[in-house]
Amino acid sequence: MRRLIVIGSLFIVMMSILSGCTLDSSSSSPRSSSPVASTVNNSSETYPEVEPTEPILYHDLKMLTSSMGIGTTCNTKTGFYELDLSGALPTLFYIDYATHQKLPLCSRPECQHNDETCNAVIPNAIGVVNFQQHLLVFCSAIEGNPSILQIGYDGNDRVTLVELNSADRYDRAFAGDQNVLFTIVEAYSSELNVQTPQLIQIDLAQGSIQKLTQLDSSKSWFLVGTADNTLILKSIEVTQNKNPGSHEAYLSQKHELFFYDLQLQEMTPQRSWMQEEVVDASYGDYLFFYIPSKGTFEVNRFDGAGLTTVLQSQPIPIPDSSSLYFLGLYDDRLVVQVGEKIESESSGSAANVKWRQFAVDISDGSVIELHLSYTYAGVTDFVVPVAESDGVLLVKCGVQEKMMTAEGPDGTIQQYPTVVPVYATISSTNYFSNNAQYTKNTVAD
Repeated sequence: MRRLIVIGSLFIVMMSILSGCTLDSSSSSPRSSSPVASTVNNSSETYPEVEPTEPILYHDLKMLTSSMGIGTTCNTKTGFYELDLSGALPTLFYIDYATHQKLPLCSRPECQHNDETCNAVIPNAIGVVNFQQHLLVFCSAIEGNPSILQIGYDGNDRVTLVELNSADRYDRAFAGDQNVLFTIVEAYSSELNVQTPQLIQIDLAQGSIQKLTQLDSSKSWFLVGTADNTLILKSIEVTQNKNPGSHEAYLSQKHELFFYDLQLQEMTPQRSWMQEEVVDASYGDYLFFYIPSKGTFEVNRFDGAGLTTVLQSQPIPIPDSSSLYFLGLYDDRLVVQVGEKIESESSGSAANVKWRQFAVDISDGSVIELHLSYTYAGVTDFVVPVAESDGVLLVKCGVQEKMMTAEGPDGTIQQYPTVVPVYATISSTNYFSNNAQYTKNTVAD
């Protein structure tokens, strides 16, 4: 397998939150009001704190991204959106589940989709989420301030909802309810010349940003889930004086889970664990612990009262695996790739890693091995799900070469090859039964 991600590297993967790894949010139900377009430059070095008010009840509070941060894909009931960052300009594509066609999100037949006049081209875009019957596109601060745009599902009606301080980092995970977003931002202080983590809320209707609470700057912080009127945060800190970046320092990391009550504006600790004991990942309402010493997964569920353990899975048939990669939760099955150490005849006694793919059923803890794969340039990789809708999975089932056009340093137009994913739809039943009954998507010109 081309991929090699060991447990000791997962923290690095989590920090690389612009890589596009994402849990695709499902389509939201219509609300009584839509965000009002407004542009506010929040240029102050610290955001104003939320004033105590009457308790606010959130009826549809949920994660909009994966806990790893903003991603380049999102899902709706009718289709899948992909922000392509491989070309000279970020371009938004749409895969229609009904027609199995992939096309730029632009309805102009004469458009070449290669400059900023195209609706699908979004300069400085770094990520996209599905929220309140619109797309929210996050743009970096290459010129001006970072911003959040609202775009219609058809690519039209583009408006800027809010601008942020250009010195702040806001690329971590997002949760949302109605017209309010929640995230952790690294807010810059010129007086201290440091960035400090803050939990903030962004009111899209007002274009305003407020600080909910200051977070301990000695730790790394992640927004990992929601429950009722609660935001669930996780901190990571190194508990021993080890060499930075070393495997020993990684294993000494302490993880701690906190619940932030939006009504009481209070944060309380819930559970802690050491990195050497378990590896964790969160999707939707669930927090998963992989226990390498047992080869099992502990399934936990977030609720208003805390964290409840639902079940322990059957062990995967690879004892003491030191390599693991979480892919996501699809049709109530946790999909993971696990590395098995093998002896290679060509390398003598050196241990290589053979990757195997499994699905853990969170309803009964059963484990099945997944075998669907594809080969490109002599390398075999697994077919992996990226989204789901009504019992159908969208999967990456291959890659293909594509010629990209860009303006060179001397102003001339140049072409260069790149590799893009090939997507297909398959029923959940066929995928988890290892039946390669795909319907591949065609790419429109």
